[in-house]
Amino acid sequence: MAVENTKLKIWVGRILSGLAVLFLSFDGVTKFFMDKLPPEALEAGAALQWPIEKMPLVGTILLTCLLLYVIPRTAVLGAILLTGYLGGAIASHVRVSSPLFTHTLLPIYLAIFIWLGLYLRDSRVKTLISK
Repeated sequence: MAVENTKLKIWVGRILSGLAVLFLSFDGVTKFFMDKLPPEALEAGAALQWPIEKMPLVGTILLTCLLLYVIPRTAVLGAILLTGYLGGAIASHVRVSSPLFTHTLLPIYLAIFIWLGLYLRDSRVKTLISK
C-alpha cells in the first residue's frame, strides 16, 4: 500500500508541476509575439504598463527559469527563481490595482502548484522542509 501511495504522490506532483509548466510556457512564448496577439491581450498587457519592447526579455527570463525547473537536477533552483519571477508579477498587478483573486493572486496559485508539485515528486524538497 505504501508503494502505491508514493507512486500516487509522485504522479500528482508531476501533474501539478506540468500544469504550472504548461501555463508558464504559454505565457513565456507569447511574450515573443506581442505584435501578433489579439487586441484584448495587448490591452491586458498594456494595463500593467510594461513596454512592449521589453516583453522578449521578460519571456527569456521566464523560459530560462522554467527550463531550470523542468530539469530534475536543477528543479529546486528553478522553483526558487520562478518564485522570484512570480513575486514580480504580483508586484506589477498590485501597482496597477488589478483585481485581487483573478489577477493579483494568480502568481501565488501558480507558485503553490510549482512548490507542491516539486514537494510531492522530489525527496530533496521533503527532506529540506521536514528539518
